Formats: sequence, structure tokens, C-alpha cells
Amino acid sequence: MLITERLRLEALKTAHTDALLAYHLRNREHLKPYEPARSDDAFTRRAVREEIEHAEGFAADQRAFIFAVFERKGDDIVALVHLLHIMRGPRQDGIIAYSVDCERQGRGIATEAAQAVVRFAFDELHLHRLSTGYFPENVASGRVLRKLGFTFEGYARDYLFIDGAWHDSILVSLINKDWQPPHIS
Repeated sequence: MLITERLRLEALKTAHTDALLAYHLRNREHLKPYEPARSDDAFTRRAVREEIEHAEGFAADQRAFIFAVFERKGDDIVALVHLLHIMRGPRQDGIIAYSVDCERQGRGIATEAAQAVVRFAFDELHLHRLSTGYFPENVASGRVLRKLGFTFEGYARDYLFIDGAWHDSILVSLINKDWQPPHIS
């Protein structure tokens, strides 16, 4: 569990099934332009439980973590932060992604939650680098990433197929300036 000034982040577990289903249903249209297409079957309790079981397996292997974000004393998921494609060996990196509930936009939740996951990635997992991308028209996401210290790496044309079309992405990264190589015993 990660705690911030206003938020509580918990790695997804089966106890979150109903809260995650509610989040997906509430944000179905809001997130459609930014996420891969989901069939109607994806918005069922069974599908959400399977999604969480996959997330738990990835977390156990430290290949990915999905954090459900709650207000400190709340039970509703207000955001999700994903730490994906964790690579070890010479790379020591991962990809970060996030979404915020349609009713809670513009309140700094993405910045606060993503900052907690960046600290987790660098301080607990000892990753050297995080990367991500955002659509050029998603000005708010670009602002969040700049606040977190991510820097521009490039512009990828037709990078992601989302909502029935190819979209360009602005690619950014953040380096862990305090990274130390793992101790080998």
C-alpha cells in the first residue's frame, strides 16, 4: 500500500472486484478515446475478476503492478496507475500509465498518485528509468508528466491503435538520478 497526503494506493486484488467494475462502468465513455477497445463482455464482474487475477500474477513476478487509487478514507476507486513491462537486466525500466475518474478530473489526483508510483518504482523496485507516452491533444496528461519531471524523447506517428484509429504519441521518460546497481551476493 502506498499512502500520500490525500490518497491510498493499493495493488489490485480480488477484494477490489466490485470497486474496479464500478470504475470501469462509470468511465466507459470517458476513457474510450484513450484505451484499447473493450467488448461489452469486459464490463462484467467475471471479466474484471480475471483482469485482477492477471494483475496479481504479474505483481507476484514483479513484471507489472496496477494500483487502485482511493481517497484516504474512501471506498470508490478514483484513479488507476499502471506500472507495466518491467524489464530487468541491462534495462531496469518500466512504463507508467494512469487514468482518473471522470468526476475527479482537474484535482491533482493523477499527479499525486503517479508520483507515489514513481517513488515506488525508483525506491522499492530500484528501476533506473520510466517511460510513457500521451496523445498530443491530451494537454492535461502532458502537464501531469512535466510536473513529475518527465522529459521529451520523441514524437511517434501512428503509434497506438485506439478507439478505431491510429494516434500519434509524444514519448517522454524519467531517469532515476539516484540509481545504484543491485548488490550481488
